[in-house]
Parts: sequence; C-alpha cells; structure tokens
Amino acid sequence: MITPSEKCFLFDIDGTLTEARQPMEPKFAAFFEKWASEHTVYLVSGSDLPKIKKQISINILNKCEGIFSCMGNELWKSHHNLKWLWSVYKNKLNIPEEVTKWLQIKLKESKFKGRTHTHFEHRSGMLNFSIAGRGEINPCADRQLRDRYREWDASVGERAAIVQEFNNTFSHLNLEALVGGQISLDIQEKGKDKGQILQHIKHDHYVFFGDKCEAGGNDHSLYKKVDEGWCVKNYIDTRNILCLKYF
Repeated sequence: MITPSEKCFLFDIDGTLTEARQPMEPKFAAFFEKWASEHTVYLVSGSDLPKIKKQISINILNKCEGIFSCMGNELWKSHHNLKWLWSVYKNKLNIPEEVTKWLQIKLKESKFKGRTHTHFEHRSGMLNFSIAGRGEINPCADRQLRDRYREWDASVGERAAIVQEFNNTFSHLNLEALVGGQISLDIQEKGKDKGQILQHIKHDHYVFFGDKCEAGGNDHSLYKKVDEGWCVKNYIDTRNILCLKYF
C-alpha cells in the first residue's frame, strides 16, 4: 500500500482551493499551508502566474514542488522561501486569424446581457476566451458578473455548445477548446492541456483534485490519467477529503 506521504498531490485552484478568482479562505489557507508542508504538492491552473499569486499566498507557493500555470504551458519553481519564483519552461501558441474571427462571431451571437470588455486573454501556450468578459477594475462588479454568467450558462449550456462546435470546426488546426473556470473557455493545441504536466514530473503515484473533471472540462485530461482523482464542488470538499483520506 502506498501511504499519503509517498504520493504526489496535484491541485487545480479555482473551484478546488478557492472560489473562482478569489483568495483562499483564511482558515483553509492556514490548514493547507501546514498540510502542504508535509506532502508533495503541485498546483495546476488555467490562470497565469500573476492571477495565481493574487489567490495563493507566497508561503503556500513556497511549500509546493512547482506551480503549473496556463493549463500546464508554464512551470514555475520556488526558490528557498524567497518571495519570487523562477520559470522552468513556457510554451507558445499562435492563434490563426480565422479562429479569432469565429470567436468574435460567437460574441455577437450570444444572448447574454450585461457583458463587459476583455473577452480575449492570450497566455503562454493558450487563449482564454470569455463571452462575459471581465470587470478587472472593480473586483466586486467582476464577481457579480461571474456569478450572473455562471448561473445563465448553467441553464442554457452556452460554453459547452461553443466547445463542441469549436472542436468540430477547428480539428484540422490541431486545436481544442475546453470549459474552464466560471465564465471562460481554454483554447490550446491538442495535448497541451493539464494532462501534459505528467511529462515534466516523475513520481510513482498521483492524486488529483479538480472541479471541471467531466469530459469537456479543463481538468478532465489530467483527472483521467492519475492514479486517484477527486472531482470536488469547492474548497470545503477538498478539505474534507484531505482530512478523511490523506491527513
């Protein structure tokens, strides 16, 4: 039997360790910092590093073996408790003009009301696309927008429909789209999703926690490759499982 101390733990961030784009809840952060110091931990997020650092404290990041950002298209390592991280690698992706134009059509066709700006966000090795957009200037407004779109999308299935149509339309370009976070799609080369991280680390047994583990979700590729996978609803689920199974 492999004990928890011999396992490598992989964690999505939004919806798994935090609410979407929010800092870790303080009590859970204190618990997780101590827990991470006693286990082998990697974070695996669709977000880029600046966003991750707004959600996860440097004390916790320094407890991790590494931080995979941008769907695993970047790897960062901590440097002996210093307040900075160094880059191991970064993948690149050029999005063809026909893809951008197609997504702009989807923006015009969407019936979601009250959207804002910043629909396209280019990250290392991927494109993050959001119909709702982002209200980065006002965090409160941004959260309200996210909640409205998440509820609306849950009722109409807009993102899932766009993902399916995108993957049928652009299969010849070796691109794929996945549902990510509360409001967005993650677009990258096929195989350059979260599942790629297992090519860059070497451990005997992997345990993964994520919230978008269903087919079409951006955690699915990693979830189906690991030895133990947990599909959670929120950070409370994550804490309960850690306490019951891996403390």
